[in-house]
Amino acid sequence: MGTDTDTCLPRVLVTATYSCRHGAILNDRFQAAPAPDMDVLLVALEEAERHQPEGCMVLHAVRDAAGALVDFQWAWANPAGARALGHAAPELLRGRRLRELMPGSGLASRVDLLRNVVEAGRPAADSFQEGDVWLQGTAVPLRDGVLLRLRDITSALRLEESVRETLDWVRSMLEATPDAFFTLDADWRITFVNHEAAALSGRSQEQLFRQILWQACPELLGTRMERELRRVASGAGHTIFEWRATPGRWHEVHAWGANGNVSIFGRDVTARKQAEAERDVLLSREHSGRLEAEALVHERTRELMAARERLVQSEKLAMAGQLAAGVGHEINNPLSYVVGNLQFALEQLEPLATQGAVRESLARALGEAMEALREAKEGAERIRTTVRDLQIFARAEEPQLSPVDVHAALEFGLSMAMPHLRHRARVEKRLGPVPTVMAHETRLGQVFLQLLVNAAQAIPEGDVARYQVTLSTWRDGATVVVEVADNGHGMAPEVLERAFEPFFTTRPLGEGAGLGLSTSLGLVRGMGGELSASSAPGLGSVFQVRLPTTDADAPAVRVAEDTDLPGRKRVLVVDDEPLLASVLGRILGVRHEVVVVHSGREALDTLARDADFDRIFCDLMMGDLTGMDVYDALSSRQPELLARFVFMTGGGFSERARTFLQSVPVPRIEKPFELGVLHALVEDAPPRAGP
Repeated sequence: MGTDTDTCLPRVLVTATYSCRHGAILNDRFQAAPAPDMDVLLVALEEAERHQPEGCMVLHAVRDAAGALVDFQWAWANPAGARALGHAAPELLRGRRLRELMPGSGLASRVDLLRNVVEAGRPAADSFQEGDVWLQGTAVPLRDGVLLRLRDITSALRLEESVRETLDWVRSMLEATPDAFFTLDADWRITFVNHEAAALSGRSQEQLFRQILWQACPELLGTRMERELRRVASGAGHTIFEWRATPGRWHEVHAWGANGNVSIFGRDVTARKQAEAERDVLLSREHSGRLEAEALVHERTRELMAARERLVQSEKLAMAGQLAAGVGHEINNPLSYVVGNLQFALEQLEPLATQGAVRESLARALGEAMEALREAKEGAERIRTTVRDLQIFARAEEPQLSPVDVHAALEFGLSMAMPHLRHRARVEKRLGPVPTVMAHETRLGQVFLQLLVNAAQAIPEGDVARYQVTLSTWRDGATVVVEVADNGHGMAPEVLERAFEPFFTTRPLGEGAGLGLSTSLGLVRGMGGELSASSAPGLGSVFQVRLPTTDADAPAVRVAEDTDLPGRKRVLVVDDEPLLASVLGRILGVRHEVVVVHSGREALDTLARDADFDRIFCDLMMGDLTGMDVYDALSSRQPELLARFVFMTGGGFSERARTFLQSVPVPRIEKPFELGVLHALVEDAPPRAGP
């Protein structure tokens, strides 16, 4: 029981009533000043304390004949004081004795304490239970009695008890857990440590409690534990790491900070680490060389290769291919009649510009017009080249190997990779005379594109004068070698060893799937060749593609000489694009008789009436009947016309169209057209059967 020096008590003088913070002063002032009548004091107290939430009362000492203090009698109480003692009104207490009203319990059990306040002349405080309520009483001497203040502390005691019970429960839980746990304050003092953490340190809980961690456990200095805890204490939030507390024993440590304190939780993961070690040993033994393991590796490799092919086709090339094919198809139709009309205009104007009879001003105007047309044609040709490259990228796999010009495939890869290379390095070409190779043109272009992009990624931006990518070709016996070399960062031996491993990448997460080089290796091997790499850190990398040679020439379409003047022939043009059909009619109409129709149905009707055509140019994909539908209809109706067909396409192939073109022996030309190709196809038309 301690002295309550913060209880507010009223203090009464003859002319004024006011509150004070120290009860002892009240008694001193009454002794120092002339004492007013007790009735005046009680009236003042009643007035001041009537509406106060805390109980207040005055008790007179009751003495026996010998003057000994034996009891107390209520002189006055405020309503809150009466309620605190279980009475409805203070009037019921006035004049009653303490031992008489509540014998042996509650406030009555504190008679000796109150007697000591009166006799010693010093305030005192105490807590006691009155019924179901706990009260805190503060008594100060007041003449021959006491002034008593009562405050309900039941809620505070219950809260304190609840907190104490919660802390005891948390402490028991932390002690019962098989994991280590301890806490630190801002000065690194250990504020709690369970028996598991103490045992882990080799010390008792008593030896560690309230000790500075680094002094109690100096072996932690300079270790990862110290670095991680100091990082958390500096405001890093939280951390998780593995810690080998003793040889052969591992813990997963979680540490977090809050309000300057650090909590550390350590879970024993020794069993898991041992299992991982045992697993690694088993994997090492399996990898070392059993036949069953080798068969399993081969099977897994085949599955991985198949998954890689599907992934590359579906996730990387499918969308790009669809976009390229769609854009190319939409561009090629208008580009066809732009290029055709430009070339037609040039052919028509050129004879006029060279005639001597044309006046000088007209000749100058014609010359400028022809120059403008040539420049426009050059721009259109550049668009056509770009669209062709996109279509090569999007084209489906070729069914068979065929002779391919490696230089053309290399140029395609370089044109597609230039946006990556332009700001990183110079490109030097050292191309020697080489024969064609047996390959897939599309696949080979994709391989070179991947190698060039790979070289660009090994070179930082902004120093073009320092870095260089060198493209070299030469013949080596029965193979052609294509080399892509760079002087970029290069690869460490352990990276080079895994460079062609599927899904292996050194790039950040989200910037690469690790399939580029492994896919390229699969493509080259599928063409009967080999892809190899050499590299050193700081010296750059060299990739070599080796492919078998062939004596055959790359496929090409014969272009008719402008000087050829073949006999006039009949040509049927079938295209649902009116402007494109019109320009074909205009170009071919200079030398031949041309009939233009704009749908598949119209073509069938025309051929049913008049089949006397030397060549039939038919669009492959049309909105009504496609060129394939027209071909199928004529195969049963007029099969002799099938040899005269030439299919025209802008590059947008459906699966049906792709299968169809692979199955029928019909020439195919890509939009936009070369005029020489068109005239050559008409020239080479098979002769019509006689009547």
